[in-house]
Amino acid sequence: MLILTFGALQNLVAQETKVGIVKVVKYRDTNDKITESTTDATLAYFNKREHSILITNKKDTTRLKTDALGIFTIPKQYFDYCSITVNPESKYLREEFLFLDGFGKKDSLKLEIYDYHISTTIDSTMAPAFYNKFNTKKAEQDFFAGNKRYLLGNGITYVNDFIEQLKSKSEKFGFKIEYPEKMYGTLAEHRILFRYNERMKELLGIKDW
Repeated sequence: MLILTFGALQNLVAQETKVGIVKVVKYRDTNDKITESTTDATLAYFNKREHSILITNKKDTTRLKTDALGIFTIPKQYFDYCSITVNPESKYLREEFLFLDGFGKKDSLKLEIYDYHISTTIDSTMAPAFYNKFNTKKAEQDFFAGNKRYLLGNGITYVNDFIEQLKSKSEKFGFKIEYPEKMYGTLAEHRILFRYNERMKELLGIKDW
């Protein structure tokens, strides 16, 4: 559940309604196709679709849909406080936003949904066997089983500085450096591996790298 601050779409509606806009965004936007969470084309696809909206407070409930730009109007009875759930029936695009203090004087608000579940689903579909071996849950299982490791991807040339840093961290935090078996070097595999390594780093307590 997220506590929201507001965007600024100016003067779109009168005070009887306020405007919300739903936008799917990258949870990692790095301009690097291996480490960014998904592609611009995928985001464009999801940002050209309608989204289901559920608005509730202690007295009222309203269901509606956005237009193809993600825009919807919020009735006046929800201005003081409410909960807005975007795509309540969706497994991958559901997000709930809580407005305990209402909307204030803002005429509009922006509701951002991160693409983590979308990205994971796409990669697990593109490389299912690889995903089953190296998803973030598997990283947790490996860590607690004592199999602490950092996995280097096939098909990538790593710069010397990175390898030296990796070796130094390996000695300090006690993990192995390995290559995964049966990796074809696809983009989906590299993203899966990146998430595995990020989770392993969290479990190892590596914060400065």
